[in-house]
Amino acid sequence: MKPYFTIRIAFITATLLCSMLRLYAQKNEPVLARAYYSFSHMPDTLNPNHINTDNMILLLGKTSTVYRSNDRLKSDSMMLSKIKSKTMGSGTPVANTGSHTVLYFDGGALKAFQQDFLVNTYLYPIEYPTINWQIAPDTATIKGQLCQKATGEWKGRTYTAWFCKDIPFRAGPWKLNGLPGLILQAYDTKRQVEFQLVAYESNVPTQSVIERDKEVIVTTKAQYLKMKELFLNDPTAYIKASMPGVTNIKLPSPYVRKPAANNPLELVK
Repeated sequence: MKPYFTIRIAFITATLLCSMLRLYAQKNEPVLARAYYSFSHMPDTLNPNHINTDNMILLLGKTSTVYRSNDRLKSDSMMLSKIKSKTMGSGTPVANTGSHTVLYFDGGALKAFQQDFLVNTYLYPIEYPTINWQIAPDTATIKGQLCQKATGEWKGRTYTAWFCKDIPFRAGPWKLNGLPGLILQAYDTKRQVEFQLVAYESNVPTQSVIERDKEVIVTTKAQYLKMKELFLNDPTAYIKASMPGVTNIKLPSPYVRKPAANNPLELVK
């Protein structure tokens, strides 16, 4: 079967799953606070000088949280503003910074969802992170807040986390959560992954709510990973299958798929 038709079938299957898959109906909770983190990750141990960095934002509700790239939010906002003001021409460079991945957590129902972008935006349920933290007596002051130390393992990495009981959210950056206070800093044993609180805001506009993006295709993780594999093997065919009206697609010729990095955030599945 030709790549176009293989990918088109996968795309249609994922779209049909939107009506077949029942997702937990998340309540739109008010945002009670916002935490900003700097994030760094060494994706490949063969190239230790290359570090991925991003500025992240964690929206905190009573039981729900959303974790996403603040750099991406700003980049998308700037692009939308240029489009609306008609100052963005066909040759205008567009900043492409920050991760597209968004994580939604419902602590009350112990459910989690991940949102990713692959020509279209997809949403799928993921494993809710339950970490068996060991709390130690050690303390440290971070950003003027008294914090306590804890260690726990998640997906092949052992993390040290510093949490603050005075900020009573059982949440933290990325998938690190479940401690009796907000996690202000965390890093793995080899310091290949680090999260550091930059700022914390408790005065949030009353109209701010935690809600999922509306224009998404709901699918499963397995189906999304299948489509991602098809995209990485042949981006042109994937884009044509996902957006039949698009014809002017320019990619480096010949296209060579990059090898996968050997040090992902999650070392085990």
